Amino acid sequence: MESKFILNSIGLGGAFFCGIILFWFVFVYLKKRITANQPAQGYPAAAKIPWEEKRQHPRVEINWQAVLESSDRTEKVALRDISLGGAFVCCQQPWALQDKFQFNLDLPDRQPLQLNAEVVWSNVNMPPEKVVNRGMGIRFINNPEPARRQLQAAIDAALEKSDESGEKNP
Repeated sequence: MESKFILNSIGLGGAFFCGIILFWFVFVYLKKRITANQPAQGYPAAAKIPWEEKRQHPRVEINWQAVLESSDRTEKVALRDISLGGAFVCCQQPWALQDKFQFNLDLPDRQPLQLNAEVVWSNVNMPPEKVVNRGMGIRFINNPEPARRQLQAAIDAALEKSDESGEKNP
């Protein structure tokens, strides 16, 4: 009698365990099928677009000089690309994330331009063999409309110049 009870218990336990496993597989399968065509919450279909195409403003490759000034540091730098929203700054010792500073830009064939900016990323921690240009990405912040218009005019002129030379802009 006792062995029959043990065999029945093992059989019921095994059936219960197999039922849970089967339920789990069906649940996961259905969840994947139902959510496969829905965009991620908070990130509309743009999540599949490469990062270059998510930029709000067109950028242009340039080789301009600028000076970054904060209360405790001043540095002359070179720019590799720029847009109305920000720029890539080449420098050997990138500044700390969220550092805010004055960005004094020497525009070709135009008056110098002073903008407010902050550091949003840098490649300071990447190994040297993986870095083409050591530097940081900056974002222009809290700038008056005349300064933004002057920057936009300089960017437009650089875009026209690169289009005439046949270069491709990212």
